[in-house]
Amino acid sequence: MDKRFNPLSPAEELHARRVLSEELAADPGMPIPAVIRKIRASLRLTIAEYAKLCGVSARTLQDVEREVSSPTLATAEKLLRPVGMVPAAAAKARQR
Repeated sequence: MDKRFNPLSPAEELHARRVLSEELAADPGMPIPAVIRKIRASLRLTIAEYAKLCGVSARTLQDVEREVSSPTLATAEKLLRPVGMVPAAAAKARQR
């Protein structure tokens, strides 16, 4: 957890995750970089911490967040997995 923040109680963390879920559901057209940045910030993780959690390099995560590069579908899945999300393209492919 990013040391710049005071730790949240379990109830506060649950509330923060619910708010995040509602915000993301309210804007389904939000670009992947913005979604990933919002998730990481809401979880109070540094780029290095979130990258390690997702199994991608910190440089990849940084480039995606800054929109320097576009993630592959596999990378987008890895970046969204910690909050139980999948990219729409992956969800549609699984339905077929």
